[in-house]
Amino acid sequence: MLLICDFLSALPPYIVKQVVDIDFTKEDIIQTILFFICIYTFIHLGRLIFKYIRDVVINKTICKILKDIRKTLFNKILNFKMITFNKYNSSELYTRLTSDVDNLFDLFFGFLYKILSNILYIAFMIVMMFVANINLAIIGAITVIIISIIVYKFTKILGNIDNEILKKRDKENKEYSELYNKSKLTYLFKLQNININKMNELFYSELKTRRKYIFIHHFPYWIIAIVQAIGIYAIIHYALNINVAISLGAIYLVLNYTKECKGPLEEICNKLEEMQTCINSYKRIKVLLNEKEEENIESGEYVEKLNR
Repeated sequence: MLLICDFLSALPPYIVKQVVDIDFTKEDIIQTILFFICIYTFIHLGRLIFKYIRDVVINKTICKILKDIRKTLFNKILNFKMITFNKYNSSELYTRLTSDVDNLFDLFFGFLYKILSNILYIAFMIVMMFVANINLAIIGAITVIIISIIVYKFTKILGNIDNEILKKRDKENKEYSELYNKSKLTYLFKLQNININKMNELFYSELKTRRKYIFIHHFPYWIIAIVQAIGIYAIIHYALNINVAISLGAIYLVLNYTKECKGPLEEICNKLEEMQTCINSYKRIKVLLNEKEEENIESGEYVEKLNR
């Protein structure tokens, strides 16, 4: 379904190229244009139908998977030994069962398949460029590859920072849980200001890391815009200065795809950044599922009546 949808999404500019290259001196020009209009319309209708079916199937499948994960995780926690329970506080276990499992839905439905869809879309656009003109396609492909490398490098940096943010947040949750459970001692020994300062230090530490994340997140966009502008200039310069004639439709197609690649690449970058949180949730769930120590609840003795 992804292959069909992405192929249909990449096809309309190629139809426009065919229309631009039509010999308008032919007698049957009206019929030819109407033919391409019908093809263009059917392509968009087909893409919408396949996209709807794809989303419904993926959504149903992922909901079933998450139901099984939540059930397995809950049963696993119920069978922990007491020594294993001591390794985790209540807020950690609650987070694993709720928000971390919800993050897995975003991982499967919100990120993985959309990233794969954008990769296939870019691949089809590059193939279409080579079909139109090999030399122009080489320039366009080089531009796309350079942008992809920039996206990959910055995404890797942001992933490390996001992991650091998650660790700080877990530390905040743990500290807050302990303070809440010991609230009576806080009032008894007048530790309010000390505890407030301790939490404020944790919040400020996370804030500094988030500022760093925001700066690096927005930094690559102007670099990508410059690389794309240089690539478009190189395509136009080559097309206007070569001795061999290149059709206007081929120039349009390569320029359009080179410009169009920016959107999917930026979406891949954003999804990869956001996906780091979901991957970390998956890793935390995996740690719980891989706990080897389980309490044998059948090993005790059954007592029908207890004497007072």
